[in-house]
Amino acid sequence: MKHIISLLLLAGILSFTNTSQAQFDKFVLQINAGIVTPYNDLKGDDYIVYSDNYRYQRPGDTTWYNLPGQFAFIDSNLIKNNYGASTGFYIGGVAKINIDKYETFRLIGSFNYASFNSFRPSRTGSIPVLTYSGAIPYPISYDYTFNNFQLGIGVEIAPTSFTKVFSPFINGTFTFNFFNGQLVRTTSINDSTKFQMNDLRLGLNVSTGVEFKAGDQWGIVLGYKYDFGNLLLKNTDRASFLEWGRTNASINDGTGTYTANIYDPPGSPYRTGIQAREKVINWGTFFIGINFYPNVKKKK
Repeated sequence: MKHIISLLLLAGILSFTNTSQAQFDKFVLQINAGIVTPYNDLKGDDYIVYSDNYRYQRPGDTTWYNLPGQFAFIDSNLIKNNYGASTGFYIGGVAKINIDKYETFRLIGSFNYASFNSFRPSRTGSIPVLTYSGAIPYPISYDYTFNNFQLGIGVEIAPTSFTKVFSPFINGTFTFNFFNGQLVRTTSINDSTKFQMNDLRLGLNVSTGVEFKAGDQWGIVLGYKYDFGNLLLKNTDRASFLEWGRTNASINDGTGTYTANIYDPPGSPYRTGIQAREKVINWGTFFIGINFYPNVKKKK
């Protein structure tokens, strides 16, 4: 029995050595798609609040009036306390290069695109338009998206990739996150305008999963990725008004105050001194993908 075990161990060692010396699959190109879920302050139940009536005063009149209707306003917690994001789609790609003869350590470069709110429909209702004679309700619809384009560089460990069949993996990546949020408002009086915010933040992500070799030059990958999106460069731009028509506002993820008019009906005064709190922008991604091995060597 001992001799049989010894022969099996020797055969395994020789097989491992021959495979590692062959150095198959030195370069891997991975294309992924999946579902992305927001966490922490990126997540929000909704970005709209509804009211059954609107109280207002006419110019030069101290009397308060009520305008009935189903009024839809931007939630004042949006940007101030969270980003109102919900589940969406993800696509990405990873290039991997082995850096050891056993093919277990890899350098990786990645690009990823996450589009939140993919399954959330437009929000509709009415909005009061203030005039000198009073307030008039107009139908309105809102569309809101929050996206991230990401570039990353990191390292990966795939301890059984030398088998050419099955390999779990784990990697860590330093990321450059280009966040973009866009809010579009359209009324029945043919008035359409948008508010847009853009910012760069530095972060990290960790991915884990498993690869299955399905042929000489391709395979299947299943995995999960968790992103820490704004570890560095958090900021609140006090000089940047959050107003309709602006297309380069800050995401305001640091502590500070700002001014905005996106929360109130047209014609209302700007809100000043809005206190933003420091926010954590994290999300998770379940993905499935295809691995391509473009430089597989043929066995002699």
